[in-house]
Amino acid sequence: MRRVTAIGGIAFALAACMSGTAGAEEQATSFDQRWNLTVAGEARYYSWKGDRGTPSTSSTARGGGSELYVPFAVQLAGQPTNDLKFSVLGRGGWVEAQQSTAGLSGKVATFTDTQVTTNLTYLGLPGFQPFIALSLNLPTGKSVLPGEQANARMDPDLVGVGTFGEGFNIGPSAGFSVPLTSTLIVTTSFGYTWRGAFDRERSTSQTDPTMQVPTSVDPGDTWTATFGIGYQNGPWTLNLTGTISEETKTTENGIDLYRAGRRYLGTGTATYAWPGNWGWTTLTASAAHSNRNAVMYTGASQLIKEFFDTNSNLYRVGLQHLFALGSLTIGPTGSFLYRDNNGYDSTTLQFVPAKQRWAAGAELRYAATNKVTLNARFEHVWVREDDRPAAGGRLFSILLGQFVAGSAVPTLSSDGWMVAGGANITF
Repeated sequence: MRRVTAIGGIAFALAACMSGTAGAEEQATSFDQRWNLTVAGEARYYSWKGDRGTPSTSSTARGGGSELYVPFAVQLAGQPTNDLKFSVLGRGGWVEAQQSTAGLSGKVATFTDTQVTTNLTYLGLPGFQPFIALSLNLPTGKSVLPGEQANARMDPDLVGVGTFGEGFNIGPSAGFSVPLTSTLIVTTSFGYTWRGAFDRERSTSQTDPTMQVPTSVDPGDTWTATFGIGYQNGPWTLNLTGTISEETKTTENGIDLYRAGRRYLGTGTATYAWPGNWGWTTLTASAAHSNRNAVMYTGASQLIKEFFDTNSNLYRVGLQHLFALGSLTIGPTGSFLYRDNNGYDSTTLQFVPAKQRWAAGAELRYAATNKVTLNARFEHVWVREDDRPAAGGRLFSILLGQFVAGSAVPTLSSDGWMVAGGANITF
């Protein structure tokens, strides 16, 4: 698949599994040499406070909340034959979230959904490595949060998990990698995800958690095309990835609600390994843009494309430097996020306001043995949300096709912190 998932500080690089860069050690014939099993787990604690709670349109009281998130993952990867590379990855977690804002207090404790991804790459063609993959979302989490539990959905820029469950999704994909030179490889793939229906305690277009009417949501299916370039030479490692995705329409209780516009996402990573014990520096950046949506305007009988784009552009940049001190690597991290307009995240089915987010912290990794790695992280976060006018702006038109009176919100500031610790074990 096109996603690299990091659990416990060590990345499960699924893209690398598909690239099929087979070394001499992969020609071994014993089971122990052909296969490896990796188990990872981490505990992350988030705490935040701000001028208002979540959502900021529902209460003018000062906000606050906390969340304990425990993600875990298991991956089996190897070569059943010299020409085939296979991996299967399972990811899940448990979360306890609590908001303490006056008038918006609520708490929930639940497992999250479980994701299973399998990849199979054929290595028998010189200079051409086709692969197939299958991703599943198993609804082991909680999509319906009745009563005050709904208040536990908080801003995902302040906590690790903003939603706790959806439906059964199935996403096959296929593609190929072509090593152009010994230092340059290109990968392309195409996938389609069927997203299953699930229940909610209220409409996805309703931002007030106190307004609860049981709702059946059938989210739009998604197709995605991906193209990536990887380069490694000397101290430099570079990766660039571009994706285009488009959704079908989303319905609620059998009635058309909206269809998200075509989305474009570009990401890049550059790593430089310094000589000696000076470690390595990693710079990451991404930019996302969405075209106009089709919405059900008041009085209309079918979805109509918006007159102007109500989606936001999202920009992220991160910088990390890790010093190598024997078995220990440690160093500072920092990131910045900018969302230029109020928008709606069709993946999590949540409204997201325009904002700037800064984060600074540190990361530590310790290789206790060649098969056990311990990790710890600390991060402090500052968030500034732009003001939102009661009318005349672009708030909520993605879902309602009209402006919402009385939704005026001034410029808001929030800050929080996160501490985490975990381990990766390879068998």
